[in-house]
Amino acid sequence: MSISEFRLAKLTYVFERFFDTDKSGTIEKEDFYLSVKQLCKVRGWPESDPRFKKVQDSFLKMWDVLRKRCYKEDNEKITPEEFVQLWRNPDKIDEWERVYMDLMFELQDTSGDGVIDEDEFASVCETFGVDCAEARQAFQTFSCRGHVDVDMKYYEKLWKEYFGSDDPASFGNYMFGKISFADVLQ
Repeated sequence: MSISEFRLAKLTYVFERFFDTDKSGTIEKEDFYLSVKQLCKVRGWPESDPRFKKVQDSFLKMWDVLRKRCYKEDNEKITPEEFVQLWRNPDKIDEWERVYMDLMFELQDTSGDGVIDEDEFASVCETFGVDCAEARQAFQTFSCRGHVDVDMKYYEKLWKEYFGSDDPASFGNYMFGKISFADVLQ
């Protein structure tokens, strides 16, 4: 099954913005350490905080599963092409995806009330270099102007749409704070 240009643009965006933290062109273990430090710094969690350790453990578990899925026993770098291959089956959420999805939900739900609000969403997106105004516009779109609670059930629906849908009108396309993907593959 081939991946459409639209899905390729979305996957490339996630690869570049949320995984290749050091902008080296590949995903390495160090990218996960950098992400943990960035996210925990924004949350005000020092390395001595148990929450820092929990986030780090989750990110390293995700790296481990991701690396194994790409058969990276000898080479510790994952290319954009290898990353895209991980998303060939859009109908199923794999173990590493579940870890990533659950972690992203938890990180965005900073209040711990089980619902992500606009400020929480925009804050995490900004941590990864997403423009705050664009992230807020994206949130307004996928939350139907705040009329839909972004709880875990709805978040999983958005997740499946983001990674599996070729429909440019799917609300899930906005869940990583991007409004348009026209510039991604240029």
